[in-house]
Amino acid sequence: MARLDDLGEKAIVSRILESLESGVAVGPGDDAAAIDMGSYYLVISTDIISKASHLPLGMTDWQIGWMVAAVNYSDIAAMGAEPLGLLLAMGLPRDLEDNRVMAMVQGADDCSRKMGASLLGGDTKEAAEIILTGTALGKVEKGGLLTRGGAAPGDLLAITGELGLAAAGFVSIREEIDCPEGRKALMEPWPRTKEGRTLSRSGHVTACIDISDGLAHSVHLLSTASGVAFELEWESIPVRWDVTQVAEISGIDIEELVLFFGGDYELLFTIAPDGLEDLKREIPDIRVIGRAVEGRENILTRQGKIVNLENRGWEHFG
Repeated sequence: MARLDDLGEKAIVSRILESLESGVAVGPGDDAAAIDMGSYYLVISTDIISKASHLPLGMTDWQIGWMVAAVNYSDIAAMGAEPLGLLLAMGLPRDLEDNRVMAMVQGADDCSRKMGASLLGGDTKEAAEIILTGTALGKVEKGGLLTRGGAAPGDLLAITGELGLAAAGFVSIREEIDCPEGRKALMEPWPRTKEGRTLSRSGHVTACIDISDGLAHSVHLLSTASGVAFELEWESIPVRWDVTQVAEISGIDIEELVLFFGGDYELLFTIAPDGLEDLKREIPDIRVIGRAVEGRENILTRQGKIVNLENRGWEHFG
């Protein structure tokens, strides 16, 4: 019998998905589930953060609360849904000060309000360490639901925002490098709910996912769900100057920060080519980084050299 530290998170998740059947519109295996409510879909996602796995040195209690809300709303955004609210379950050590609990709740509530949603309630239980679980709810029109499975050959592959900043923040803490914007991105991710709604309403987007576990792994998830391959261009991927600076100072290959670390919570999506200009007028900062082609092998072109795009990223139990 295999242990989780032998399998890794992705392998055990695959086993779980293979064992389940679902009767809802979108079941396990996408960014969120979708339930048919007649005239619309109710979108539901859950995510957990813990002190041991997610909370870097120097993170405030308010930021902990913000993060548990943000990572859940990011999944709602990837489905193109309007966020409605968040349920928050808290596992808390018995010796934790009450003001720290209230700061975490405030962070989750502030994030919810910024997304146009509400903190709906939740639960508290005693635990050996801080463990927070969020469950986000959203609503999307029948014709606007975005999933991972709709990309077709010829579609363009695009992203919102820039990549690698959260990774640079993590490395800057570990290596004591000055990178304030990276640390903020790591500890206070911003869900792209507004952009997700725009993608949904455009009618041009064919597939979508949030980049929580790294660009490379997210590309492979889209590829598998849609039955296509992707060709990416390294030079087209937007990377901030401070990510490049952290990579140079730390000696870490910048591809590791941009492609494989994760934590950016941008949206990765495919779009029919004739819809690109319309969408750019609505979301000016989107960037095309590749395209969908027939096949199964995802590749990356860098300075004219073509390499296989590895299917790896952030993974628990490793």
